[in-house]
Amino acid sequence: MLNRTWCTLALCAALAGCAVAPAPPAAGLPWHDQRFAYEPALVEVDLDTLFALDAQTLAVLREAAATRSQPARTARLLELVFGPDLKTFDYAGGHSTPAATTWRKRRGDCLSLSILTVALARGLEVPAQLQEVRVPPLFDRRGTVDFLNQHVNVLVPNERDLRAGGRLLPAGAIVVDFEPQPGARAKGRPLADREVLARFLNNRAAEHLAAGDERRAYAHFRAAITADPGFAPAQGNLAQLYLRAGLQADAEVLLRRALAHDDSSDFALASLQQLLLAQGRVAEARGFEAALEARRERDPYYWLGLGLRRLQDDRPAQAATALERAQALTSGFAEVHQYLAIAYWRDGRLHEARDQLARLDALGGGGGKLALLQRKLGIEAAAPR
Repeated sequence: MLNRTWCTLALCAALAGCAVAPAPPAAGLPWHDQRFAYEPALVEVDLDTLFALDAQTLAVLREAAATRSQPARTARLLELVFGPDLKTFDYAGGHSTPAATTWRKRRGDCLSLSILTVALARGLEVPAQLQEVRVPPLFDRRGTVDFLNQHVNVLVPNERDLRAGGRLLPAGAIVVDFEPQPGARAKGRPLADREVLARFLNNRAAEHLAAGDERRAYAHFRAAITADPGFAPAQGNLAQLYLRAGLQADAEVLLRRALAHDDSSDFALASLQQLLLAQGRVAEARGFEAALEARRERDPYYWLGLGLRRLQDDRPAQAATALERAQALTSGFAEVHQYLAIAYWRDGRLHEARDQLARLDALGGGGGKLALLQRKLGIEAAAPR
């Protein structure tokens, strides 16, 4: 659900305060508690408060759980989350909130709404899994900070899945997604609660950084890494804060650590390459530049994202070229065929647009969605070849 409903991870480039002692920080990382005047109480949300709901709401949910069947409880969850008019909650970007706050204010960003959905599902005894789904990268600039959207949604198994021993079957599951994006219907990576907390705290840190509050940004990045030491984006983001503070050597340590945890992170790779260039270490930087270029060449999400940007810029021929690259690197990716049909149509290549509609139909993208796209483009799908 994240963005336009977003879940953002700040890539800086380019709930009551805890009185208990904080968990020990991740070992081997360069911390600068004194430099940033760190205090544990600056971080107000922890695992106990992230998914917590007020007692009255919980009582209502538990009563429903005790008196309804599992399908009825799932239906009630969807009713609570979306409402009859699909407008139960307003989207409010730029600020992540824990479940109780999101419920009370009736608005939230994508991560906030996903966390609330899981909290409501737990109260109703509906199995639900918050998952991270890979989508094309999308950046949003706020002041001097760039936010990179990473998409999350909630997967709810149906009754048949439960009888199969909890095995999630994509064809039978319900995906609760507050703003579907290309690729978001694919099965994602399940997130444990501590991993969700790390993403939440990373978001909060990014908000503070965009507002110029480096002290709170540091405290939240530190807490995010402590919650999930393998969460590479928080390490990469803390590196950006260190660069602002002139701590280049420690920023490099963090970026290399981020890459060790997630060697697919283009952000960490590009940031390290830029850091090396700024230090005049051209030969080292060249190797990272080559790795980044090679990775993008074989990444269908990169080409899909580029194609979407070219469509937005009204450059359909270039959009088609990028989307063709995505098509060559994927199989069964309906969104690629959908946007390629639009690119071809805008470029006057109606025969090729018709062929893409036929491929979309063959993948099960028919019905109302396909009919709507056909009406929009004013063409019918080609006969199967």
